[in-house]
Amino acid sequence: MTVSRFCQVLWTTIFLLSPLTLGEGISHDQVRRDRAHFDYVILGGGTAGLVIAGRLSEDPNVTVAVVEAGNFERNNPNVTNASALGLAKDTRVDWQYLSEPQIYGGNQSLIWSAGKGLGGSSLINGMTYIRPASAQIDLWPSLGLELNWTDLFTFSKKGEHFQLPSSNLTALGASYQSSAHGFSGPLSTCFSPHITTGDIHEIFNSTFQTLGIPPRREFDGGQLHGYGVQAVTQDGHADVREDAARAYYYPVMNRTNLVVFVNTTATRIIWSARDSPSGNAVASAAEVVSNNDGQVSTIEAGREIILSAGAIRSPAILEHSGVGNPSILSALSVDVKIPLPAVGENFQDQTTLAVSASINSTVVKQNFTGLPAFVAHVNLHDLFGTNTSSFYNATRAKLPQYAAAIAAQNGGASNASVQQRLLQTQLDLLFQTNTPASEVVPLGLANLVGAVFWPLQPFSRGSVHINSTNRTAPPAIDAKFFQFDFDGAMTVATAKFSRTFVTTPPMSSLVNGSTINPSFARVPENASDAVWLDWIKTASSYQPNYHHLGTCAMLPRDMGGVVDNAFRVYRTENVRVVDLSVIPLQVAGHSTALLYGVAEWAAQKIKGGMTV
Repeated sequence: MTVSRFCQVLWTTIFLLSPLTLGEGISHDQVRRDRAHFDYVILGGGTAGLVIAGRLSEDPNVTVAVVEAGNFERNNPNVTNASALGLAKDTRVDWQYLSEPQIYGGNQSLIWSAGKGLGGSSLINGMTYIRPASAQIDLWPSLGLELNWTDLFTFSKKGEHFQLPSSNLTALGASYQSSAHGFSGPLSTCFSPHITTGDIHEIFNSTFQTLGIPPRREFDGGQLHGYGVQAVTQDGHADVREDAARAYYYPVMNRTNLVVFVNTTATRIIWSARDSPSGNAVASAAEVVSNNDGQVSTIEAGREIILSAGAIRSPAILEHSGVGNPSILSALSVDVKIPLPAVGENFQDQTTLAVSASINSTVVKQNFTGLPAFVAHVNLHDLFGTNTSSFYNATRAKLPQYAAAIAAQNGGASNASVQQRLLQTQLDLLFQTNTPASEVVPLGLANLVGAVFWPLQPFSRGSVHINSTNRTAPPAIDAKFFQFDFDGAMTVATAKFSRTFVTTPPMSSLVNGSTINPSFARVPENASDAVWLDWIKTASSYQPNYHHLGTCAMLPRDMGGVVDNAFRVYRTENVRVVDLSVIPLQVAGHSTALLYGVAEWAAQKIKGGMTV
């Protein structure tokens, strides 16, 4: 069974079928936008954009506008239902971007899901709430960033309202440490009340321990290595998904200084005729287009424009505004305002695959029900064992080659020396610390068992760039999946580990061995990496993990940076980017939890001060 088919079965079998009536879009502040004026104009009403809007509008003396291409989805059951995953995927709430063919990955064009609606991707994601590994974030200052783990942890907890698990959930494996959570923020998190019942948690736990993976009581305190139960962005008391709009907008939607324009697509920034005294470009307004009638309007910004349209749309808006690689802009007759070749480069995502099998019906008499809320984080040593040092050394020897390839294709965003430093940082982190190298999600549902998995630290670097004069057209997305053999080796090692998990007692007692995919006929027990890679690229139906980031990286400008430590776009006076596009490297954990903390940090910076 392919990963996409396995996930489809996962989503549909968990969901309790019932008649659905999609919530109607809500009309809000239908005013002419060509004369609208606000202090702050936020382009994108997703996860980060709504955190920023909610925090800035706490001051009644400032006015805030949010521009969102989607609609209000507060009453859409495909969004609110917390007993299932993926209901909103491939619906109106999903942009469903189509990528360029992945020439290193079987020449496949892949669908990139991203949330379209007030709440962004928090409307459609898997709800997982796992912060990054602390060792990972503590490396950021060595790359020129101010943010470290202590600050991220503090701001992340500021936004969290953790709900304690019931004794029933604790019995099913949910555990926590109070010091890892916040209890007074707007974002509800909890352990899902729909965790798979029965003894499957202990079966998973025992199997992982056999493979050297220890149990972990808490994943949100900076240490991730191990197996346990994950927290989710859900209001467990109301039993609804806790998306960014439900947490940061709807409770304050009556603020008179906060206005949201839905069904309105932001297309570009309009610049003042005069630069600042320091020579920086000054934004005066945002151009937007009504999705209903195509009317083009402007929304004036008295203080700042904040891009929060995500790692795919934010760089496109910058490029249409004349900020980017001059060769790309000139080819589309876009006047170059700020030459900044790093815009749209450094695109990174993870590849998701699955090993699956049917349940052994002679042993298991009933189907599993409930939401699979289990996760294991495995490190480099778990994957390569006694070969870890040799794998590290072999990879290190290839870094100059990898770095040169990235520099040759990034349009002058950064040189090979910089790229080698970034790659070395990633590799050393995996080898020298306990930071997870891959995530493995064990599953038991209906008549299926298996594991969905993804390596966490890809070396491949892709891009997102405009390719049309139509400012509402989607940009070209190319992740360059599997460009470097490090990524292939990591995927193969994780696939081997996952199949070993499925075939190791007591997990193996659940499995009908003749139905394992990949089968031992297709990929033999001692198959070479080349055989595994052939299955991965041609038969597994791998897909993106939708943790895309990096295209407006927060780095020094000579290292491929687009924004500085204040989230301000280089050579602009009043344009910032606050979304996953500013994160320079992939992280362990899940991007939603990271982004909420980063957005809280950004909001405090914009408001002027660092006191939590």
